[in-house]
Amino acid sequence: MKLCLTNNIFPCGPNASYGGERMIFYLADHLAKLGHEVYCFMRDGCDFSQTGIKDFIPLPPLKDDSDVSYEAVKEYMARTGVDFDVYLCGYFGNGWNPELIDRFNYAEFTWCRWAHVPWTLPKPGFNIISCSKHLQLDFQKVGIPTIRIPFGLPKDLYTFEPEHDNYAVWLGKIESGKAPSLAIKLAKAAGLKIILLGPPYSTTCFFNEVAPYIDNKTVFWVRGVDDIQKQKIMSRAKVFISSNANHWGEHFGIVNIEALAMGVPVLGFSKINQDCSIVVDEIIRDGEHGFILNYNDSDDVQEIINKGVPLLNRIHEIDRVECRGKFELMYTAELMAKRYEWFFEQIQGGKRYGTLELPF
Repeated sequence: MKLCLTNNIFPCGPNASYGGERMIFYLADHLAKLGHEVYCFMRDGCDFSQTGIKDFIPLPPLKDDSDVSYEAVKEYMARTGVDFDVYLCGYFGNGWNPELIDRFNYAEFTWCRWAHVPWTLPKPGFNIISCSKHLQLDFQKVGIPTIRIPFGLPKDLYTFEPEHDNYAVWLGKIESGKAPSLAIKLAKAAGLKIILLGPPYSTTCFFNEVAPYIDNKTVFWVRGVDDIQKQKIMSRAKVFISSNANHWGEHFGIVNIEALAMGVPVLGFSKINQDCSIVVDEIIRDGEHGFILNYNDSDDVQEIINKGVPLLNRIHEIDRVECRGKFELMYTAELMAKRYEWFFEQIQGGKRYGTLELPF
């Protein structure tokens, strides 16, 4: 198939700063490895030099809601005579061009769309893709059907590490919703050193909630990390703490499958009566790949400590081989690409779907 892929407002590549851009890069790369002709219309600055995609067409930054990707695709088709089988719109917002739905077998790749944000669809049966069951359910609540295709990472991006040292790790953009301070307080209460990896996405959160604890004895911070650094630091962790606050319902959490890929057990926070993907999608199963810390109120630090410390004290019960096995079973980029391939073949034949979970 000739596949046209577009992405969001940031460049994508092997070490892209944002999860969605990483995923569409891996998707393009692995669809090309499956033998498809992949054309990427994406932001200037993307790095596809180590992939087998057919062509990369750089786009300027977005200035308004106009669909610059679609305009570039039309110009490219007119200039080259290439006709695409599927147009994958890898960004969100209302900037889509209504011609897309009639001209192409069309799918939209969504990874971090908050379902409560108002937006419109051109017609029923629009093939929208959700990265998780949790996001799929959020869309269902507002009457929008989606197809669920989980994210995936290249199988050899991170290697399994059977041994570990006596520290915890936290990875992500430092912002209040991801509650890094709770991870710090919990690790300290359990007598574990903790290394935080990630940029100060919110400087307010960093300076008020993280910086006061950094002493380079029990609490360490590494500002920005690439995959090589993640492998060196994260793979040797005893546990990955996947924390969140009351107002944060994580729709996937790529960091969780990064941990599983290295064999690192996950302690996943889950607010009672507020779904998050780590539970809904069973990214980890309690007692098999880590533990679920079910809490009532993230502002109640003592509750987090009282429930979390006993779980951290049992983390040695988790088999790191099982963690890697869950990753290989469900969350590789190869599987992600094959799932998209199956879906593209269906819609190329004219099928349109409501809510769907792919059969493999």
